[in-house]
Amino acid sequence: MELQTIGSKVLRDKAKRVANIDDAIRSLCFNMAKTMREKNGIGIAAPQVGISKRIIIVDNDGQDWILINPEILWASDMLVDFNEGCLSVPGIFDDVKRPDSIKIKYRNAKGKPVCAKIDGLLARIVQHEIDHLDGILFIDYLNEKE
Repeated sequence: MELQTIGSKVLRDKAKRVANIDDAIRSLCFNMAKTMREKNGIGIAAPQVGISKRIIIVDNDGQDWILINPEILWASDMLVDFNEGCLSVPGIFDDVKRPDSIKIKYRNAKGKPVCAKIDGLLARIVQHEIDHLDGILFIDYLNEKE
């Protein structure tokens, strides 16, 4: 899959919800995960491979965690700084403040609805990837620091 980089229109569009989780969607997820690993990423969103769908893949302790139509239901008040980078914004790294823990809902690759509370690095990765689904890049937060 071809990785989209800054300047690509699809990275700024709001991705479309996945209506039907079928073999084509599962195949897309597999290929996204493969691309993420090949590029040494820890998360990837469908817009990053040029596809406007609300799908993210996250490296969860070496396992590919597939989240379809993910939504953040709650975020903690405690914000934590962490140095972020992005496959779609090569060569740029900077500190971004994000909630340390979140509660999310999503559908898994079988279409089953799931809710989860996550924190730390995993919560940060999920927030970063969900931002991609809304056309937000981590560099957008850098202007807020000044």
